[in-house]
Amino acid sequence: MLSVVRRILGYEMTIAEWVGTALLLGAPYGVLGIVVAVLKPDHFANADGLPRVVAFVGSVAFWPVLLVTDVCTS
Repeated sequence: MLSVVRRILGYEMTIAEWVGTALLLGAPYGVLGIVVAVLKPDHFANADGLPRVVAFVGSVAFWPVLLVTDVCTS
């Protein structure tokens, strides 16, 4: 069992492999964030211009927090 763990932790990855892994792991999070931001636009509806863009990006990045606060305040 310990040799399996050592073999996994001893695996070397290139920069391209790290970037690809990050994209594969981050893509579902980003897609879900965009879906939540589009379906619940009340967090940035009153903003205009650059603040609206920042609020949209923030709602995409922090969509789990927005869902939890929506559930807890209901």
